[in-house]
Amino acid sequence: MLEPYVRPGIDDRPDLDKALSPEDKAAVARLAIKDRRRPPEASADQPEAQTVRLAAAGSSAAAAAAASVDTPAPDMSSAYLDMRDPMVAADGQRPTTGQVSRLNWGFFAASILVGAPWIALNTIAMPNAVARLFGYDTASAISVTINPATGRPLPVATDLAMPLAVLVIVGIVASMFAMPLISALSDRTRTPLGRRTPWMVAGGVLCALLTLLLGQNTGIVVLCVFWALMQFAYAMLSVPLASAISERVPDKFRPRIERWHGIGVMLGQALGVCMGAFGVMFDSFTPFTYTAVLFAVSGILSVLILPKEPSSTEQPRQLFNSDQVLDQLRPPAHAPAFARVFTARTCMMTGVGLTGVFLWYLVRFWVYGKAVVFTSAPLTLPAGFLIAGMAAATLVGAALASWAAGPISESIEEKNIPTTRVVAGACLLYAIGLGLAWGLGVWSTGTARENGMLLFALISGFAFGIYDSLGLELVMDSLPDPRRAGHDLGIYALANSAGLALAAIIGALLVNAFEHSFGYYLLFPSAIVMVLLAGIVTLTAESAQ
Repeated sequence: MLEPYVRPGIDDRPDLDKALSPEDKAAVARLAIKDRRRPPEASADQPEAQTVRLAAAGSSAAAAAAASVDTPAPDMSSAYLDMRDPMVAADGQRPTTGQVSRLNWGFFAASILVGAPWIALNTIAMPNAVARLFGYDTASAISVTINPATGRPLPVATDLAMPLAVLVIVGIVASMFAMPLISALSDRTRTPLGRRTPWMVAGGVLCALLTLLLGQNTGIVVLCVFWALMQFAYAMLSVPLASAISERVPDKFRPRIERWHGIGVMLGQALGVCMGAFGVMFDSFTPFTYTAVLFAVSGILSVLILPKEPSSTEQPRQLFNSDQVLDQLRPPAHAPAFARVFTARTCMMTGVGLTGVFLWYLVRFWVYGKAVVFTSAPLTLPAGFLIAGMAAATLVGAALASWAAGPISESIEEKNIPTTRVVAGACLLYAIGLGLAWGLGVWSTGTARENGMLLFALISGFAFGIYDSLGLELVMDSLPDPRRAGHDLGIYALANSAGLALAAIIGALLVNAFEHSFGYYLLFPSAIVMVLLAGIVTLTAESAQ
């Protein structure tokens, strides 16, 4: 009987599971290579994610994202730096043509849905809630004392500046810790729905619940507690959204999608201000109702419009380390250029915040400081329409800035003009807008104050858009280490928080110290000083080069 042919080296190989002893198997295992999957890059270290967060920081910074100025962040993980396919996203997905379109319009819609209610809360709803706590009800007239020397009404509601400043500072401090914490926790989320989707849906629902609680007539202490919790809820919604753009959008399509995201942020800011202004005309609780509904659907609709996020269950487990959160708050060492840019941004945001933080009080109690017989809500209707007009004017100015930033950048490059001078000129233009609003309000009568505020909104929207669009070049040039660009851009974004906190403190002290003479008048000249100081600090960067 013929024996079957035995292929040498193939059929006669021993079964290693049977031939090797347990000791031999352990020795082989020690020599084997451990193929451990590396965890994905932390969102706090992604330069593109930090750039998106900076653009959505609640100011005209979105004009920089919408502009055609080519100032990319130094991303060392970009597909253009190696042989990887730029049509493949960082999460390993290759989106189809339809999915790219959904990514584009999904992030555009998400920027509006997420940004509009947040701006409505910060600009109108929360200042009005503080006013209601201290007896300045929206639906009732306010008794005003006329100054016999000038015939003008004395400043009213000066006692509201300090409580509002406390509320703003509490929110800023809570936000400084909420954003890095949520960022770290989101990176470690392992679910079949992905890393970012659960946080966005849960964050939107939690924001809606807290918004309804904020609208209740509680004390200032309780209001501060809920407002601090609101920062964590909003971070659950906004931080994963910014991270998703850098992870799910391939490098090939990122400029276009980020531009549309910036346009959506600008539209969301304008719609948010209008929503808060028109809502407060009916009742002090109405803006909270609108924003709660929009918050509730923002996360859900954003997830439904965007393509389905891939599962993260196979992602390696990472232990949570508090040092990774605190490291996002440590500034870079030995970086004088970065320190100057950070200081200039802080001064600029202080000047912007001196009018922005107290904008609702400026309009209600300074522009319309006397009892106007308009309707059953004598101050609310004209104030609401003026605020909405200012939002539209700011949007027009920011849109013009995003359109003009590209040609301006090309022109100064051809003529070899330092960018610092143009950025400082934008600071000067912003100061001129402040001066117009202040001058027309103090030395004019009739509708001059309204016209002054509208002119200020138009000029400031354009000036701040140019400041951000071209100033971003200075920021990128000042980064000390390209390998830590994401971390350093996150630190630079803290200048917004530092500037708003300083604005709240300085504004509250000025309003309370001069309540019987100037009151809210001094917010404009102090803002002019801070904006001009930002321009001077920016010019020092040119002399240091």
